[in-house]
Amino acid sequence: YALIIVFIDEMVWVWHYDRQGTIQCSGINFIQDLPRFMVLLYAFQRFSLVHWGRNMDFKHDEKNDSHKLIIDGVDLELHTSHKDRVAHYGLKGRATNVFPVTSAKLSKDNPEIAKYGMVAKVFWAEEQRTSEPDILKKVYEIAEEQDAVKGHVPHLLWHHKFKDPTFKIREALGVSEPAKGSRVLYILVFRKLKPITELKGTEFFDAWRQCIMCMWLIVSASLHCPGNMMWYRNGTVLMGVLNDYDLSSLATALGPQGNERTGTIPFMALDLLSKKGQRGEVKHLYRHDLESFMWVLVWVSLRYKDGQLLLRKSRPFEEWATVDAETCGEKKSFFQTNFLQYESFTADQRMWELVMDCLQLLKADAYRRETLGYKMRRQAGVGGLIMAEKFELDDLEFLDLFTRTDAWVQLSNSIQ
Repeated sequence: YALIIVFIDEMVWVWHYDRQGTIQCSGINFIQDLPRFMVLLYAFQRFSLVHWGRNMDFKHDEKNDSHKLIIDGVDLELHTSHKDRVAHYGLKGRATNVFPVTSAKLSKDNPEIAKYGMVAKVFWAEEQRTSEPDILKKVYEIAEEQDAVKGHVPHLLWHHKFKDPTFKIREALGVSEPAKGSRVLYILVFRKLKPITELKGTEFFDAWRQCIMCMWLIVSASLHCPGNMMWYRNGTVLMGVLNDYDLSSLATALGPQGNERTGTIPFMALDLLSKKGQRGEVKHLYRHDLESFMWVLVWVSLRYKDGQLLLRKSRPFEEWATVDAETCGEKKSFFQTNFLQYESFTADQRMWELVMDCLQLLKADAYRRETLGYKMRRQAGVGGLIMAEKFELDDLEFLDLFTRTDAWVQLSNSIQ
């Protein structure tokens, strides 16, 4: 956490920032109440780094510009300044950071995996969510029975949950509902994977398709799964990996209790980018997860060439990642209606044909649901009850729409 002192004229406030949110104390008039203000300054003067919010388990190694820690006999060195680090900044939320990590203990225990490299994922999870390690236990059970899942999910080598969740300070201060949105720090160590954006052509399609089929089986086992797509090679075999389960959940589990948006805006389904979707009033469906994979296909196909991100002036959709959710939804809707104008942005004709097929199917399904909704509204009359579930295709039926397209079949045959 961090402590900030805010001055406005002769008033001063203490602000406490942590991943659950902000706490502000009552204001002190340092002219009229000088003794109280002096006591505050004397207290701050005696603060250690722990009091200022520093987690002293992480020891900074200035020589290697890294952070070291030892937990339960496991030694870790987080290479926090490495070029391959993935960092997210902000005052609130998960603040997921991924760093290359080395460990004598874990390397000894996992020699075959360690030679390819390991990464540490450090993040602040919502306590009322099912934890990522617990989700992965369920995923590994599915993998034991399903070849399309086995080897296509991240390999968790070690994990640790830190003490002192964020609700404790709120509980001590008597804040109402102190546990709502409470977060706790986790560190997880995985086998190192590579982002799917590094792949091109049929290899990209192969990894992308593997992740979709993996997701289908995981969702079928009552897991909600908004993971990222990564890859590695098992010998010469390309393995697509559905990664990042800190936002996944069991279908029967309690949902998020904070007010943080979950999902990466450019890849979210259009339904979820609406006002209702952002307020959490749209039921999350398999259709939304599959649609997000289609937006990843669009994003990578038109913004990358030969595994490299195009120059800013040569790539579209830059604003999708910077505008708010509703505006992004409007821009994506416009693109979905006018996607034929973007053909010049892709150099791979086979991938562009797949993009066109998938976008046309999304448009057709949206029109089908809209038409059914209109007919049911006319039949029900004003104020009549409409069951939105009746608009939806069966999950497998919806997936089959895409796997049966000409472009999908041709690309699949080229891999086999």
